[in-house]
Amino acid sequence: MGISYSVDADPDTTAKAMLRERHMSHKHSKEIAREIKGMTAGEAQSYLGEVIDGERSVPFRSHNSGVGHRNDIDGWDAGRYPEKASEAFLDLLENVVANADHQGFDGTSMEILHCAAHKVGESPGRKPRAFGRASAWNTPQVDVEIILQEVEG
Repeated sequence: MGISYSVDADPDTTAKAMLRERHMSHKHSKEIAREIKGMTAGEAQSYLGEVIDGERSVPFRSHNSGVGHRNDIDGWDAGRYPEKASEAFLDLLENVVANADHQGFDGTSMEILHCAAHKVGESPGRKPRAFGRASAWNTPQVDVEIILQEVEG
């Protein structure tokens, strides 16, 4: 069975990369993917670096119950600074830029054509409780795929 992407892309003008079964929040990954889609790879790398440093926030558009308001988001209010997922996305962007450079493109100036996060399962875990009991304490697993495309003009 090989690796399959959720969209078809022309291999002559695009570069692809994927994270598989990464332990991070699916909700955070989905919001980051929504936010960086359409940016160039260089812009996305600097944006995620600012998110990790706590300078810019990621708007939470769907999973925003109880999420604090941020004043650095235009046209939206709820946002957070998901560090763990942002670091994973930075790793992925570094990988896809390297793939693009290897294919003969300028990776940092390519536009993010497609970025998606998919929940693929959970790693089972247990958390000890009182009186010798234990509760499930599972860790989510997420696949993230990204496709860069050359900017025309």
